[in-house]
Amino acid sequence: MINFWNRLFDLLDPERKGPLCWHYGWKGIVFLAVGTYALYRWYVGPHHCPLAGVFWLLTIGIHEAGHPVFSFLSGGNFQFTIWGGTVMELGVPLLAFGYFLHKGKEIQADVCLILLGIACYSVGHYAGCSLDPVITLLNAGPETLPDWDYLHRWLGTEGYEWHVRHGFYWLSAFLSTLGVYLFAAHFAAWNNPDKHDYTKDSDFHDRFFTKG
Repeated sequence: MINFWNRLFDLLDPERKGPLCWHYGWKGIVFLAVGTYALYRWYVGPHHCPLAGVFWLLTIGIHEAGHPVFSFLSGGNFQFTIWGGTVMELGVPLLAFGYFLHKGKEIQADVCLILLGIACYSVGHYAGCSLDPVITLLNAGPETLPDWDYLHRWLGTEGYEWHVRHGFYWLSAFLSTLGVYLFAAHFAAWNNPDKHDYTKDSDFHDRFFTKG
């Protein structure tokens, strides 16, 4: 089993710089837990940042492109066309994350992890669109139904829209927090080429992002 995981890491993360190879320490774990919970509460709370719409635009274009791409690849199959938006929205940042991680470009991989978190929020928003009195659909006509009206039916999750939405919200909050933490940690390591051991120092900021 150990050899299997080593071969998998050799394929996906040969430089061992990914999130599964970082020793977070107690401060990192506390940061991830508190950050995830705070971000989730912000998602479901009454106040939203004006930048949320900008973040949403980062992924919705990929989502909309997924429909014609999957329609073309499937020869116009309706189910594939509907699935294409969500698959592309989640798949593009996930594949980009894997690509940069394989190349040992951890900073770029961290940014893709944040974008994947944003995509999860967008998917969660639309997965629970039946819970909202008003929903905005792009490229929609008067008879157009939201993608997730079909997806819930196909997945057997009708009646569980709230659970699916908040599951994606929790995943989004965790991935976004993890991406921010790793970006800061890798940036701090990038600015420490002499590998100074900050764990022997008393400066809290210096010690926060070190492994251990």
